[in-house]
Order: sequence, then C-alpha cells, then structure tokens
Amino acid sequence: MRTNKKVMAIVAIIALVAILGVCLVACNADSYTKKLDKKGYTVSSYKADKEEEAKIEWGVTGVKSPTDTVTVIKYKSTDDAKAAESDLKATIEASGALGSLAGLEQVYRTGKIVIFGSEAGVKAAK
Repeated sequence: MRTNKKVMAIVAIIALVAILGVCLVACNADSYTKKLDKKGYTVSSYKADKEEEAKIEWGVTGVKSPTDTVTVIKYKSTDDAKAAESDLKATIEASGALGSLAGLEQVYRTGKIVIFGSEAGVKAAK
C-alpha cells in the first residue's frame, strides 16, 4: 500500500509540473506574435522597460486592416488587468458604433492578459 501512495504522489507532482510548464510557455509575447503572424496580421511587440509604466510587462499589436486589429497586453497584476478590462469595456459602451469603426469591438481578459480589438482580431489572438 505504501508504494502505491508514493507512486501516486510522484505522478501528481509530475503532472503539476507539466501543467505549470505549459501555462508559462503559452503566456508570452512570442507565442502571441507567432499566432497572429500565422493568421496574416502584421505584428509588433514590445517589452516594458523599468522606466515605462510599472503596470505592464509586455504588449503585442496585430493589424490586418484598418478595422481588423488586436492588442494583447500582459499586466504585472490581475487587479491592473481587471481595471484595464473595465476601462476598455466602458470605452466601447461610450463610443458605440464609433468604436467598431476604429476596430475596438471586443475585450477579453484571462488572468493578467487583456486582449482587445476587432471581433476577428480577438478571436485570432485567443
């Protein structure tokens, strides 16, 4: 019985490490850059310097047409990401049809990452 418990504990630890590794690799600027590039977007990215705004770690912007754009920003804290998501949603509501003309139609947040832009752009970045 003791051996089974040890084997199960080892398997659980290995699974946890593997899941954590996948999450860390999937959430970086390069992965979003490659994903958007494959879908035909012209992509630019930047990494925030210490002198820049302390809330942002990095960002990626993709443009396919003047109305098909997407921006992905990783914030340093979930609270900052939630605040940015709330501000963007308020901007979309306030601008109405003008927002969709400028390519700002949808906002999506997962953890510290906020994705916003046209519907097609947000879908491409997800």
